[in-house]
Amino acid sequence: MKVNLSKYLLSVEKPAQYLGNEINSYHKTNAKARMCLVFPDLYEVGMSNLGIKILYSILNKVEDFSLERGFLPMEDMEEIIRRDNIPLFAVESKSELNDFDILGFSLSYEMSYPNVLNALDLAGIPLRREERTEEHPLIMAGGTCVMNPAPLKKFVDFLMIGDGEETMVQMAKILIENKDKTKIEKLKALKDIEGIYIPSLHDGKTKVKRAILRDLNKSDSYEKQLVPYMSIVHDRATIEIQRGCTRGCRFCQAGIVYRPVRERTLENNIKLIDEVLDNTGYGEVSLSSLSSSDYTNIDSLILSIKENHGEDSVGVSLPSLRMNTHSVDVAQIISGGKRTGFTFAPEAGTQRLRDIINKGVTEEEIMDTALAAVKAGWISLKFYFMIGLPFETMEDINGIYDLVKKVSIACRKINRRLNITVSVANFIPKPHTPFEFCKQMSMEEMLEKKKYLRNIFAKAKGISLKIHSPKKSFLEGLISRGDERTGDLIELAFKKGVKLDDYRDNYDIWMAAMDELGMSWEDYFKRRDMKQELPWDIVDIGVSKEFLIEEYEKALKIQLSQDCRQECLGCGMKRIVPECGTIIDTRK
Repeated sequence: MKVNLSKYLLSVEKPAQYLGNEINSYHKTNAKARMCLVFPDLYEVGMSNLGIKILYSILNKVEDFSLERGFLPMEDMEEIIRRDNIPLFAVESKSELNDFDILGFSLSYEMSYPNVLNALDLAGIPLRREERTEEHPLIMAGGTCVMNPAPLKKFVDFLMIGDGEETMVQMAKILIENKDKTKIEKLKALKDIEGIYIPSLHDGKTKVKRAILRDLNKSDSYEKQLVPYMSIVHDRATIEIQRGCTRGCRFCQAGIVYRPVRERTLENNIKLIDEVLDNTGYGEVSLSSLSSSDYTNIDSLILSIKENHGEDSVGVSLPSLRMNTHSVDVAQIISGGKRTGFTFAPEAGTQRLRDIINKGVTEEEIMDTALAAVKAGWISLKFYFMIGLPFETMEDINGIYDLVKKVSIACRKINRRLNITVSVANFIPKPHTPFEFCKQMSMEEMLEKKKYLRNIFAKAKGISLKIHSPKKSFLEGLISRGDERTGDLIELAFKKGVKLDDYRDNYDIWMAAMDELGMSWEDYFKRRDMKQELPWDIVDIGVSKEFLIEEYEKALKIQLSQDCRQECLGCGMKRIVPECGTIIDTRK
C-alpha cells in the first residue's frame, strides 16, 4: 500500500527529503524481490553516507531486484505520521515499509540503535524478532557497528558483517530465487553466505567470518550517485580510492576491522571519478579513505582530476592526511589557492602517549607540518586529540596544551592572524582493537578532565577548545561494549522516549532505564580479562586475538609497530587473504 503525502508536504520543513525523485534515483516497478535500505537518522545525514551510495547503485543493477531508501522523518513529519496513523514509507515509491520483502538498516554509529526501533515502530512492525510473523519483512542490519552483534540480536533476523558489495548481491539473488518461500526457508538459503550471521540458526559457538571484498577493481562501480534537491551534510561526489589502513593505531577500530589495505588502480579511480562527475554535475569530489594520503598514486590522481576537470573548477577534498610536509604539498595542489582549514590528528599531547597508541608521528613532524601549512597560506589549523587513553597521566593532559601552545608561538611568527581550534574526544575502547581489554573513563573522570582542560586553555589567545559531550561518549561506550542485556536497555530506553540522541539530551532517560533493569555501567566500563570470552568474539574479523594481545603488550612497553606496508606484523589476515600486503597499485 502506498502513502499519499501530497497534503502534508507544504506544512513540513524541508519537504524535498520525502520526494524520492532525486537525480539518478531508481524507480523499478516489476521487481520480484524488494528491499528498503533504511538509514536510521535524518535524510541530510543518510544521504551523505558513502555506504548508502554504493549499495543503492550496485543493488539496483541486479535484475528483478529493487532497492529503495528510507530515513527517519524530522520531528514535524513524525508528529503527522503518528497523529494520522501513516506508516513509515520508502521515499521512492512511498510504499509502506511493511510491504517490502526485507528491510536493511545501515549502522555506522551506536547511538542510532534507538532510531532503528523508532523506524520499526513508525512502520507498525514489532520490535523483537520473535514477535514478528510472515506478514512482516525480514529485518537485517550491517555496518561497522555490527562487529559486535550482541546488542542487536533480539531485533534482527540476520546481520551482514563486513564488506557488503558482493555479499548483498548474493543475498539479492537468493531472495529473488526464494520469493515465495517462508522466512525460515529464506534464512536457511542465506546462512552459508560469508559474513551472514543469523541468530536464530546459529549454534552460538562457530565464529562468523567477516565478509571481505578482495579486489575493489572487480566490484561493480557506483558511477550514478544520487543528487539531492536540498542541502545535505556532505553535498559532493564521494569516491573510495582505497579501503583499509596499514598504520596500526591501537585505538582505531576501523583500522583493524577493514584490513587488508586494498587500492583501486589509478586508471580505475580516474575512470570512476570522471563518470561520477559527468553523471551528477557535482563541482567537488571527496577522495575517501581511512588514510587518503597513503594511497600509492595520490599525487598522480589529484593532478589527473585537475587536468581533466580544471575548466570546470572541480574541487578536491581529502578527509584524511598524514602529518608530514608532503601532506601540505598535496593540500596546496587540491586547494586551488583557497586556504580554509588544515587538519591535524596527533591524538595525544606527549610523545610517550603517541607511542603507546602507535600513532607513529613525532613532535618534530607535527611542528614541521604546521609551519609548512602556515607558510603556504593557511590561517586556520585544527587539532584532534583524545583524553582517557590507556596509561594516560595528567602530564599527557597538560601535553595537549603544551603542544598546541608551541605550534601557536612558532606559527604566529609567520602569521599573527592564525586561528587554532582544538577538538578533544573522549576515548572509547572499541571491540576488536588492542585496547578492547582496557577500562573506559567514568562520567566523573570525563567531567574532571574536561574542566581541567577548559581551565588551562582559558587564557590562550587565538585558540578555541571544543570537547565532545561526555554524556554521548558514556552512552556510546555502554552500547559498543555491550552484550545481549544491552538490547533490553536499548528497547526500554526507546519506550521511555529515547531517539535522535545526536540532536537531544536523553542521558537521564538512559540512566533511568538502566536503574529499572538493575544494570550497572561499571560492568561494561571495567577492564576485561584477556582470557575472557567477550560478546563480540563470535565475529572473526580476520585479525587474531593473539595479535591484539601482542599489540596491547607493546603498548605497555611503549613500543612502536611498523606500518605493515613496510613489514608484515603477522596480524592473521594472511590466513584469510593470502595476498594481503600486495593489493595495492604499485605502478607509479
